[in-house]
Amino acid sequence: MIKDKQAALFLEQLKLLYPAAFKHNYIFYGMMKTKGMLDELKELIPWVLAAMIFVSISLSLGSYLEMLWPHLAGFRAKGLAVLAIMLFFMLTAPLIIKQMKHSSISLYKQLCNTPIKLAGIILLQALNIAYIESTFLQSVLFFFALSFGFVRFYKENLFREHSDNLQFHYLQEARRVCFWSYKQMLKIKCQLFFCQRNSEKSELLKQKLKHLQELHAQTMRFENQLCKSFKHIDLETYLDDLMK
Repeated sequence: MIKDKQAALFLEQLKLLYPAAFKHNYIFYGMMKTKGMLDELKELIPWVLAAMIFVSISLSLGSYLEMLWPHLAGFRAKGLAVLAIMLFFMLTAPLIIKQMKHSSISLYKQLCNTPIKLAGIILLQALNIAYIESTFLQSVLFFFALSFGFVRFYKENLFREHSDNLQFHYLQEARRVCFWSYKQMLKIKCQLFFCQRNSEKSELLKQKLKHLQELHAQTMRFENQLCKSFKHIDLETYLDDLMK
């Protein structure tokens, strides 16, 4: 278990050594953190945002497609608009999961299969537009697409009852450093690819790469320890804690 003072001290040291890691380095997941499975009205916030953004876009895009192609049936125009949003989620999900893979071990394990789920939803929506033409099925598929493609990335739950906003901040800052060190490793590897072998510059880059690999491994372990301290790693541990 990592105490708050330990987390604050470790992050302060990192901020002094690597100030660039805390500037213009954004993590596009876990923006809202909630306790347990249901944290009262806070759970509705991502759904309200999803409705405001994506449902509104689907309605506007559906109307635009009907105007653009008058011969297109109303259901198919709206279905294509929903399908376009699903495809957008399919494009962005692997990028967000890539961030998770290199900044949060536990969350990556939970959500790494999201693109497969979205692919299934997209396939069913395509069949619905072409053959089934069910408004109810489209609504259900859109609901699951919003859940997998937006809500589950925006909201991170299963945090323990004793957790607070300061601990949430520590966790998010640790993830930023994790992903920053990974990006720096990629940059060094690209420079090495175009650098002459066994040159002085090549040796310096290899030393930097080794240092960044150690930093990335260290911060990933730290992030994982923070998760174990502040949240239930999975649903099973959460239910076990409730039964105590």
